[in-house]
Amino acid sequence: MKQHLYTQTVIVLLLLTNLVYAGKEIKLAYNLQQGQKYSLEIKNNQTISMTMSGQSMVLKQQMEMIQDVFVKQVNEQNHQQLDLTYSRIVFKQNAMGMEVSWDSQNPDTTNALNQQIGQAMSKMIGTPTEIVIDEKGNPLSLNKAGNAAQSANLAGFESGMMVVYPAEVLKSGDKWSTKLQPDPKSDFVIESSYTLDEIKGKTAVISFNGTITGSQIMGEKAVISGTISGTSEVDIKTGWLLNAAVNQKLEMEMEQQGMSIPMQMSSFIEINTK
Repeated sequence: MKQHLYTQTVIVLLLLTNLVYAGKEIKLAYNLQQGQKYSLEIKNNQTISMTMSGQSMVLKQQMEMIQDVFVKQVNEQNHQQLDLTYSRIVFKQNAMGMEVSWDSQNPDTTNALNQQIGQAMSKMIGTPTEIVIDEKGNPLSLNKAGNAAQSANLAGFESGMMVVYPAEVLKSGDKWSTKLQPDPKSDFVIESSYTLDEIKGKTAVISFNGTITGSQIMGEKAVISGTISGTSEVDIKTGWLLNAAVNQKLEMEMEQQGMSIPMQMSSFIEINTK
């Protein structure tokens, strides 16, 4: 009898909890505090297909990156200046049976190809890139400190890490759309549709899908089009991302030394705040 009453009580509590969450309204915004620090673990598994001089090539790549985030300044308008710095990169690639790997903490310099990859990757380590966002997550400025390779690989921002929030109060099931330009000086644009799927205590679960377009990357002409979809969990109090799983598919046509290089890229990206 006692077990039966206990089970009924649990069911009633669960139903009441679901009703509370179903009717709950929240206001999402970035409310980061000056001096705060975050560490993002970013895992990117991608397949790249390209054609050069009439020959096709398939590259399989795995990247694991640690991106440290420092909230450098918050002004009276709640504009938040963030310093983004890669502190570690692990890169693995298989190209037509040829495997290479590079770890910034233990770089392999035993062969020329590893040295070449290391030279490119090491430029992304240690030099902060500064971005300023408003409280909704819209980028207001991007200081490309360091080099083009670093600024072009803002993995968090260009893969959908930064959810852009609406001005309205939200409840479960509400939808909104945004147009995000990670670099205000570039025409690289992500247009997304979001849905607030669930409110779980102090966490909001958000799903999204959208399109990606652009005509240049790293200062080079490149016609880019693609799709992005995934799910993010964010902290309701600060707006900061807790974790995300993102699928991204891109088609690009780049020009190098007068040669047109078409390529397709399929990526699965996981992001976690540590």
